[in-house]
Amino acid sequence: MKVVLDTNVIVSATLIHSGNEDRILKAWQRGAFELILSPAVLEEIGRALSYEKIKKRRWVTDEEALSLVEALAEKSTLIPGQTKLVVARDPDDNKFLAAALEGKADYLVTGDRDLLALESFKGTEIVRPATFLKLLTKEERK
Repeated sequence: MKVVLDTNVIVSATLIHSGNEDRILKAWQRGAFELILSPAVLEEIGRALSYEKIKKRRWVTDEEALSLVEALAEKSTLIPGQTKLVVARDPDDNKFLAAALEGKADYLVTGDRDLLALESFKGTEIVRPATFLKLLTKEERK
């Protein structure tokens, strides 16, 4: 299963220990799904994790956050990020849809209301973290 995780999912995983987003990240780390990233998405994740307001609330250390970004870069499927789209209401969201399209993702997992309102995009289902966890649990039981 190929999946794009929105930046808000990754950041939330560092803010809420054992929350849905943290469980999704741990599932990826154990190989439960293939993570699709583009250079633009990876850059945004690194930038967001270094925001002072995020750093103050994270349960992970600076070293662990850096290790996470390095692991994302090394262990995910990094697509070229050549696809440019103008679909989402918020232009910053287009990079996630483009990564999903270019990487042929089955799911885009997000908490973003604008993206969730689309429900799907060219074969990629757009779901909340809790919904994705249920799907993942079902898939792992097979």
